[in-house]
Amino acid sequence: MSEIKDTGKVWMKGSVGTAHAVRVDDKIFATGKKEGQSVDLWLDNEGLCIDLHDSKLGERTACLIPLNTRATLHGTLFNGFDKTQHADVLIVSADSEEIKKKSVSGKEYQEGGFNILDRLTFWQTIWKN
Repeated sequence: MSEIKDTGKVWMKGSVGTAHAVRVDDKIFATGKKEGQSVDLWLDNEGLCIDLHDSKLGERTACLIPLNTRATLHGTLFNGFDKTQHADVLIVSADSEEIKKKSVSGKEYQEGGFNILDRLTFWQTIWKN
Protein backbone atom coordinates (compact mmCIF):
# COMPACT_ATOMS: atom_id res chain seq x y z
CA MET A 1 0.00 0.00 0.00
CA SER A 2 1.32 3.44 -0.95
CA GLU A 3 2.36 5.90 1.72
CA ILE A 4 3.32 9.57 1.97
CA LYS A 5 6.96 9.33 3.04
CA ASP A 6 8.21 12.94 3.10
CA THR A 7 7.48 16.55 2.15
CA GLY A 8 9.65 19.49 1.22
CA LYS A 9 10.52 21.79 -1.65
CA VAL A 10 11.83 21.03 -5.10
CA TRP A 11 13.41 23.16 -7.76
CA MET A 12 12.13 22.34 -11.24
CA LYS A 13 14.30 22.93 -14.30
CA GLY A 14 13.39 26.22 -15.95
CA SER A 15 11.60 27.67 -12.92
CA VAL A 16 12.66 30.70 -10.93
CA GLY A 17 11.69 29.51 -7.44
CA THR A 18 11.00 26.35 -5.56
CA ALA A 19 7.72 24.45 -5.24
CA HIS A 20 6.13 22.41 -2.46
CA ALA A 21 6.28 18.68 -3.13
CA VAL A 22 5.62 15.36 -1.48
CA ARG A 23 7.23 11.94 -1.85
CA VAL A 24 4.80 9.05 -2.16
CA ASP A 25 6.83 5.85 -2.00
CA ASP A 26 9.67 6.70 -4.41
CA LYS A 27 7.83 9.22 -6.59
CA ILE A 28 7.88 13.02 -6.18
CA PHE A 29 4.65 15.00 -6.71
CA ALA A 30 4.45 18.80 -6.95
CA THR A 31 1.35 19.83 -5.00
CA GLY A 32 0.63 23.23 -6.56
CA LYS A 33 0.71 24.91 -3.13
CA LYS A 34 1.20 28.67 -3.34
CA GLU A 35 2.33 31.12 -0.69
CA GLY A 36 -0.46 31.85 1.80
CA GLN A 37 -2.17 28.50 1.26
CA SER A 38 -2.42 25.72 3.77
CA VAL A 39 -2.14 22.22 2.40
CA ASP A 40 -3.62 18.97 3.63
CA LEU A 41 -2.49 15.73 1.95
CA TRP A 42 -3.68 12.14 2.10
CA LEU A 43 -3.92 9.05 -0.09
CA ASP A 44 -7.23 7.60 -1.22
CA ASN A 45 -8.60 5.81 -4.29
CA GLU A 46 -5.17 5.22 -5.83
CA GLY A 47 -4.46 8.95 -5.78
CA LEU A 48 -2.86 11.77 -3.88
CA CYS A 49 -5.61 14.00 -2.47
CA ILE A 50 -4.67 17.64 -1.95
CA ASP A 51 -6.73 20.28 -0.14
CA LEU A 52 -5.28 23.75 -0.86
CA HIS A 53 -6.90 26.48 1.23
CA ASP A 54 -6.32 30.24 1.30
CA SER A 55 -8.74 31.64 3.87
CA LYS A 56 -7.50 35.22 3.38
CA LEU A 57 -8.34 35.14 -0.34
CA GLY A 58 -11.43 33.03 0.26
CA GLU A 59 -10.61 30.14 -2.04
CA ARG A 60 -10.18 26.43 -1.68
CA THR A 61 -9.09 23.83 -4.23
CA ALA A 62 -9.33 20.04 -4.26
CA CYS A 63 -6.84 18.15 -6.44
CA LEU A 64 -6.67 14.43 -7.10
CA ILE A 65 -3.45 13.21 -8.70
CA PRO A 66 -3.52 9.54 -9.77
CA LEU A 67 -0.49 7.75 -8.33
CA ASN A 68 0.30 6.27 -11.75
CA THR A 69 0.75 9.74 -13.34
CA ARG A 70 4.09 9.92 -15.17
CA ALA A 71 6.82 12.06 -13.68
CA THR A 72 8.07 14.24 -16.54
CA LEU A 73 9.65 17.36 -15.00
CA HIS A 74 13.37 17.35 -14.24
CA GLY A 75 14.28 18.88 -10.91
CA THR A 76 16.22 18.68 -7.68
CA LEU A 77 15.13 18.12 -4.12
CA PHE A 78 15.74 21.48 -2.47
CA ASN A 79 14.99 21.61 1.26
CA GLY A 80 12.60 20.39 3.92
CA PHE A 81 12.90 16.72 3.01
CA ASP A 82 14.05 14.97 6.19
CA LYS A 83 13.72 11.34 5.11
CA THR A 84 14.86 11.70 1.50
CA GLN A 85 18.43 12.05 0.34
CA HIS A 86 19.19 15.13 -1.79
CA ALA A 87 19.09 14.12 -5.46
CA ASP A 88 18.13 15.05 -8.99
CA VAL A 89 14.65 13.66 -9.60
CA LEU A 90 11.74 13.45 -12.01
CA ILE A 91 8.65 15.21 -10.69
CA VAL A 92 4.92 14.78 -11.37
CA SER A 93 3.69 18.23 -12.36
CA ALA A 94 0.82 19.86 -10.45
CA ASP A 95 -0.52 20.83 -13.90
CA SER A 96 -0.47 17.36 -15.44
CA GLU A 97 -3.43 16.46 -17.68
CA GLU A 98 -4.39 13.48 -15.49
CA ILE A 99 -5.11 15.67 -12.46
CA LYS A 100 -8.71 16.29 -11.45
CA LYS A 101 -9.17 19.72 -9.89
CA LYS A 102 -12.12 21.72 -8.55
CA SER A 103 -12.07 25.12 -6.85
CA VAL A 104 -14.48 27.30 -4.95
CA SER A 105 -14.06 31.02 -4.25
CA GLY A 106 -15.85 34.31 -3.73
CA LYS A 107 -19.54 34.27 -2.90
CA GLU A 108 -19.85 30.50 -3.26
CA TYR A 109 -16.94 30.02 -0.81
CA GLN A 110 -18.52 32.38 1.76
CA GLU A 111 -22.13 31.21 1.48
CA GLY A 112 -21.19 27.53 1.33
CA GLY A 113 -19.16 27.72 4.55
CA PHE A 114 -16.10 26.30 2.81
CA ASN A 115 -13.85 28.20 5.23
CA ILE A 116 -14.87 25.97 8.18
CA LEU A 117 -15.25 22.53 6.58
CA ASP A 118 -12.87 19.76 7.63
CA ARG A 119 -10.95 18.20 4.74
CA LEU A 120 -13.18 15.16 4.26
CA THR A 121 -16.43 17.15 4.31
CA PHE A 122 -14.88 19.65 1.89
CA TRP A 123 -13.73 16.80 -0.35
CA GLN A 124 -17.16 15.16 -0.45
CA THR A 125 -18.92 18.50 -1.00
CA ILE A 126 -16.69 19.82 -3.79
CA TRP A 127 -16.88 16.63 -5.89
CA LYS A 128 -20.70 16.43 -5.68
CA ASN A 129 -21.09 19.36 -8.11
